[in-house]
Amino acid sequence: MVLDPATLTVAFVLLSAVLGTLLLFSWVLNRKVKALAWWGSAFWLIAVGIGSANLAQGQPAYAILLVANALALLCYGVLYTGCRVFNGRSAPLTATLAGVAVWVGAFPFIYTSHGYRLIVASLITCAYSALSAWELGRHAPRPLASSRVAVVLLLGLATFNLSRGMLGVALTSVSWIDSFASRWSPSMALLLVMFGPTLAFMFLSMAKECVEFEYRQAALVDPLTGVPNRRAFLQNASKLLARLGNRPVSCLLFDLDNFKAINDRYGHDAGDRILTIFGEVLTGHLPQHTFGRLGGEEFGAILTLDSREAALLADRIRHAFSVAGANTLGGSATVTVSVGCITGAGVDAGTLLRRADAALYQAKRGGRNIVIAA
Repeated sequence: MVLDPATLTVAFVLLSAVLGTLLLFSWVLNRKVKALAWWGSAFWLIAVGIGSANLAQGQPAYAILLVANALALLCYGVLYTGCRVFNGRSAPLTATLAGVAVWVGAFPFIYTSHGYRLIVASLITCAYSALSAWELGRHAPRPLASSRVAVVLLLGLATFNLSRGMLGVALTSVSWIDSFASRWSPSMALLLVMFGPTLAFMFLSMAKECVEFEYRQAALVDPLTGVPNRRAFLQNASKLLARLGNRPVSCLLFDLDNFKAINDRYGHDAGDRILTIFGEVLTGHLPQHTFGRLGGEEFGAILTLDSREAALLADRIRHAFSVAGANTLGGSATVTVSVGCITGAGVDAGTLLRRADAALYQAKRGGRNIVIAA
């Protein structure tokens, strides 16, 4: 079957424009994922660049060849920047435009040589593709299945561009391979027609996964203190207890003393700040996924410590919170916490919390601002 180059070019340009519009429209619907705007712009840039260079009859003029390839290379820079933005990192203009700057600077010297133009363009696109893969694979703040697929696709794109650049040095005498060295060929158009939608689909999947991940995290994090909420704490505790089996663990139950009086005297903003400070103290003293806010001014933790170690740790937390809280409210303010501490083995999280609550009740009755280990 003979593939018509002009038809494939039109198909690729239209498809890239549609994909770019789809990504931009998805960004309009969800402005939180700003990377979609960058990726949508990248697809439009490649559509304009390839279209302007290959839809005209004959050899493109100097200016068209310069600008069209500059737009195509800018597409890769924008693609890379979109990956950085997706990871919540900066979007440096220098990195986005570096490839275009190299092309514009080198073009007057390589204009008459198709081989040199191919090498320069391929090396730039290879570098951007590899950097994009590195960005998504190395700096991803969250584990996303679609990101791993996108990394594979981008590495494949980098390999393709590097191989294409090598054809600028020496051809292989294999017609379908050597066709990739030409300015535009049916084989390359067909490859990009298949590759473009796949990559765009992965970008959309990444955005969807990212939003879903944030919703799941929001459902498991206390919005005021930033520590795990009751639901997350119980989930983490159940996983820990299942992993430990019958080995002993300690449960700490914290309750901020006279919290209502703090709200009444200093205002609810101060009360919220005290809760936030206690969350920060727990974060600084306890391993991740071992503690959480159970509700109101009550916090809990389940740790792989014996009763003596747990009681000592609870006392350090009590002292650190007292100092931090007093510094926040100033003057002669007293900010304290009572702690119930118990150690057990082979029981569930609910049982541990009930037993720790009994110890906490003793601490409250005993004058507050103490640790009771039962």
